[in-house]
Amino acid sequence: MPRYTTAAMRLELRWSDVEEVAAAAATWLVGARLEVDLDALRALLAADARLGAVRLDLVHPGERVRIGRVFDVIAPRARLDGEDFPGVLGAVARAGDGRTLALAGVAVVATDQQTDNVGTLAVIDMAGPTAALSAFGSTHNLVISAWPAPGAGRSDYLAAVRLAALKAAVHLARAAGEREPDRVEVFALPPSPRVPAECAHLPRVAYVFQIHSHQRPTGLDEGILYGDPVRRMLPTIVHPNEVLDGAVLRGFMGRSVTTWAIQNHPVIRALYARHGRALWFAGVVVTVAQATEPERVRSAFLAAGLVAHALGADGAVLTKIGGGAPHVDMAQAAAQCEALGVKTTVVVEDMSTDGSAEGMLLFDLPGVDAMVNVGSSQEPLTLPPMDRVVGADDLVPRLQGQTRATYGTLCGAIEQVGATRVMAEVR
Repeated sequence: MPRYTTAAMRLELRWSDVEEVAAAAATWLVGARLEVDLDALRALLAADARLGAVRLDLVHPGERVRIGRVFDVIAPRARLDGEDFPGVLGAVARAGDGRTLALAGVAVVATDQQTDNVGTLAVIDMAGPTAALSAFGSTHNLVISAWPAPGAGRSDYLAAVRLAALKAAVHLARAAGEREPDRVEVFALPPSPRVPAECAHLPRVAYVFQIHSHQRPTGLDEGILYGDPVRRMLPTIVHPNEVLDGAVLRGFMGRSVTTWAIQNHPVIRALYARHGRALWFAGVVVTVAQATEPERVRSAFLAAGLVAHALGADGAVLTKIGGGAPHVDMAQAAAQCEALGVKTTVVVEDMSTDGSAEGMLLFDLPGVDAMVNVGSSQEPLTLPPMDRVVGADDLVPRLQGQTRATYGTLCGAIEQVGATRVMAEVR
């Protein structure tokens, strides 16, 4: 009888360190200096008929600059084997296996010039104490300000802005294509059931990744998982490499999460770092937060079944996206895991309005008692004055001076997948 083998997925992130970014006549990487032809890149992005005008700005760590109207942040990546951001920018194809160019120290910041809800706008500070609260205060940022073409609807505009940011991220990363990387990071897992005998004693740990909340229905062009708007998605097993390699993007209104954080996913990285030593990384289950109770119950027990029975996990880490309903949705999935004998830890954004530990919970479910609090987006914060505002021309008077805000206003300060510089403690 023939024997069949299943090869492990193996992702190489080929990192190039960037310490300086400057406008130039061509886009290429010279040592640690990234030179960018802004005119050529602007022409590439402006070819989208849904956009009426595009402006590009470079801002750098230490400059007294505030970036306003932040929509999303993308890490510069470009596949050497396969499609870039498959299903959205490239054709639908599997991510997570092969080689991908990655730039460290650079980010692409997309801004939203159409929304009128200025009370919920996000900003990035490049200097002062608030810069240290977000990873994007220490990256060289290419800021895309794009305005909608006449007649462009809201969903079409946001899809065009995100597509522009993805194109820019790939364009920048390809500047490193002709040189040897500064370092190579390898992510590889054997097929889930195949645990070597010497690792059989290790606890098997899975990750349950809530990638969208149906509190807000997705648009047709709002690709989240391989370009799919996840409107009818049930819990699904994916390889962790697929998440790191562009298969999952933040939705258009994802609260307290950026695509950059998903590409550099701290929970997945932490489980990989301990894989084969302190634990066995069993795999990832992606879910969505449902809009009705029957859907929520169904999703919870299906997710728990995949964790316990398909992945054979002893423990699971769960995160969520969005506000209160996704909070409870995640907790119900954790409770179903606990009922099947899987010990859980949930990573939560503090949802309290009174600052109490009890108020953060929104749930009291059996066994769900191990929680990591990544802070509250409602906690007051004072933004210091800046010399210049980029990405929000119409809001300069409001954003340039000292401003009262919240941690949720500062993009990257509260990241619900764990990429955060703050946390809450119970005292």
